[in-house]
Amino acid sequence: MFTRSSRHYRGITTSFYSICIVLGTVCVNPLSAVPEFNISGHVGSTAVLPCELENEDTGTPFIKWQIRSEIVFERHGEETYQGERYKGRVDVPVEELRKGNCSLVLRNLTRADAAVYRSYLIVRRTKRSVTRKTVALSRVYLSVDGK
Repeated sequence: MFTRSSRHYRGITTSFYSICIVLGTVCVNPLSAVPEFNISGHVGSTAVLPCELENEDTGTPFIKWQIRSEIVFERHGEETYQGERYKGRVDVPVEELRKGNCSLVLRNLTRADAAVYRSYLIVRRTKRSVTRKTVALSRVYLSVDGK
């Protein structure tokens, strides 16, 4: 059973997301603190899905972009992995990544590319550890218009 305050909170949250969608600006979910973006593009065009690292490092971080459990793109140093549907169409340029820009460049958009993309930073817990920690960086809602 919902109390008056929980209905009120849901209403505020719904209004917050509505404002984010209408304005198409950067939004931060107050519960997760992960930046959310609404991006739209046209079939055949290029979309840049925003992502930024807070702490720049002289090395190249391990970045992963995915849709649900499907890996879209990974970069660890010079090594990359592109998901099957994205081969030859996605990249996080290494020179940009070294500057803290982990934005995904997605070329030749198709209608099937419309989805919620999530970016992650993969870090080792210690230098000698094989255990990794996954840190959510951004959530991007991509819509694709056209035929």
